[in-house]
Amino acid sequence: MSNGTMTDDLRASTTATFGSLSQRSLAIAVGLIGLCAGAIVPTYLASDFVLRLGSEGLLLGLLALSVAFLMNQAGLVALGAASIYGGAGYLFAIGMSDWGLSPTAALCVAFLILLVYAAMLGALIVRTNPLAFMMLTLAAGEMISHAVLLEGLRDYTGGADGLVVRVNGSVLGIDALRFADPVQFWCIAWIVTVLIGLAFWAIGRSRLGVVLRAIRGNEERMRFSGFNTFLPRLIGYVLVNVAAAIAGFLHVLNAGFVSPESLGLFVSTNTLVAALIGGISGSLGPILGGLIFSFAQDEFGARGLTQLLTGVAIVLFIVVFPRGVVGGLSSLSKRLGWRREGA
Repeated sequence: MSNGTMTDDLRASTTATFGSLSQRSLAIAVGLIGLCAGAIVPTYLASDFVLRLGSEGLLLGLLALSVAFLMNQAGLVALGAASIYGGAGYLFAIGMSDWGLSPTAALCVAFLILLVYAAMLGALIVRTNPLAFMMLTLAAGEMISHAVLLEGLRDYTGGADGLVVRVNGSVLGIDALRFADPVQFWCIAWIVTVLIGLAFWAIGRSRLGVVLRAIRGNEERMRFSGFNTFLPRLIGYVLVNVAAAIAGFLHVLNAGFVSPESLGLFVSTNTLVAALIGGISGSLGPILGGLIFSFAQDEFGARGLTQLLTGVAIVLFIVVFPRGVVGGLSSLSKRLGWRREGA
């Protein structure tokens, strides 16, 4: 090989390497700017009421993201997301009021309990077919939502009245008062939601995501090829419940109250609807769906026709955007691009 050829190859390799690094650096810079802008700009443009609605939408979007990830990657629909979401609030409150733990310790203990619960439940149900999985998650969620209403547990759960959660001091180094402030809580919720969205996006592109999609496509072939089809599904199920638990902790810290409604089927169905509205194929869709659903519910409620208008809107969204808003806009942009190339 001549020196000229070696020099050209080295130059091409160096150019490609620097080009790749520059693209990554640009992507990271744009991401950081978007993260900061999303956290700060709305606090100057929106009122406290709008920020509260937006924060509720982000938490619903975070919950919808957990459901959508499992649907997209593993082909499994979980209807018990509310049991983790509301359970996080109950365990956190009980840890402080009845177990005498500090806020940070109560949060960590509650998180560990939910992690063990998700792992145990997942070990029992991830081997089942998709329909049985959906029904079992629904049954488990309904059992927990009714358990908090039992008279024997009223001293711990507050029964139908729920629990007022008073947090003194700080949680994970953050002053508890910041969670009650609409401006500061928007920033916290936005940053947490974006980071978890990026984490799920990265997991979807990782080996775990590839294996989950392959199992969804043909589980028997994967099993005969020597792959463990149980463990990846279990890991995926636990991961989505971690996101649901984080959303539940943020909710109770912001609201200062937890009630049986946060464990109910209503929350789980709203979560599924938000995921379908935004689209389940990525991280952006469910989060956007949560925001759309939150603001739409407020607008419909102001007109006194919440359920009717919600039903009509869901039907229209699914008919017009069968792949969700993000999927529909992506398809539209591709079609426009093809038309321009053809012209």
